[in-house]
Amino acid sequence: MKLRYLLGITLAVGLCGGCSSDYMNFKGGNFVQFSSSLDEVYTFAYFSSDKEIDTLNIGIMSVGEVVDYPRTIRFEQVTKEWEYTYDTEDPSKVVDSVYVDMKYPAKEGVHFEAFGGENHELVLPANQNGVTVKIVVKREDESLQENARKLELRLLPSDDFETGVPKYVVKKITISDKLERPTVWKDTDYDCATYLGNWSEVKHRFMIDITGQKWDNDFLVYIIDNYDTYSLRDYYLAKIKKALAEYNADPKNDPPLKDENGKEVVFP
Repeated sequence: MKLRYLLGITLAVGLCGGCSSDYMNFKGGNFVQFSSSLDEVYTFAYFSSDKEIDTLNIGIMSVGEVVDYPRTIRFEQVTKEWEYTYDTEDPSKVVDSVYVDMKYPAKEGVHFEAFGGENHELVLPANQNGVTVKIVVKREDESLQENARKLELRLLPSDDFETGVPKYVVKKITISDKLERPTVWKDTDYDCATYLGNWSEVKHRFMIDITGQKWDNDFLVYIIDNYDTYSLRDYYLAKIKKALAEYNADPKNDPPLKDENGKEVVFP
C-alpha cells in the first residue's frame, strides 16, 4: 500500500486489496519509520576541495492518526554490526555470526554535526505526518579518502509512537571522500549489468572524466532504465567506449586500463 493512504486513518486490511505485504497486518495505532528503506551513500569525491560540508535530507513519516499537537520521535546511533563467517565449500552459507563494534563508525562532531539534542529526539510538528531531518556531513577528516564512515540510525519507541515496518526503522548512511559504489549499481541489476558491467572505482572515475557526469544514484536512475533517455545513454556509453579504446591503444598508458584490483576495465 502506498503510505499516503494510511496516514491519518485507522484502516481495516480488507479495504485494500492492493496493499504491500509490509502493511497487511496494520491494525491501527501510531507508528514512525523512515520514508525510504534504501541506504544512503554520500561522497565528497564528486566535488572540489572547497566543499567542506553538505546537508542530507532524510525523511521520517508517521503511520496512523494525524493530531493537533507536536509529538516526539526518538532515535539512536548504532555503532555495532554483524560479522559473518561463511562456509569454505559453500560461500553463500553462513556458519557463524557475531555482533561486533563497527570498524569505521561515523563520529558526531567529526563526520556529521550533532542533531536531536542530548536525548536524540526529534519533533513531529502538530498536524503533520512527516518531518525531514537535515543531517550536516563534514569533510574535515582526511581519513575519509581511505575509509568511508558509517552512520546508522535506528528509530526507537516513544510515548507517542511505536516503530514501524522493521526494514524502514533503520537508515544506513555512508559518508566518504572517495568514490563509492552507487547503491543502484548492482551486479544483479539487469540494466546495470547489461550497460555498465561490474563497478570499480577506476571505471567510475574514468566515466566521470570522459562525460563530466557523476554517474551517481540520481543520474543512473535517470539514464539507465528510462525510455526517454535511451539516446542519451547510448551516446554517453559510445563516448566512454571510444575513449577507453583510445586509451588502450596508446602504449604510453601501459594498457590496458586496470582497476584497483588489477582487473582490466571493460564495458559490456
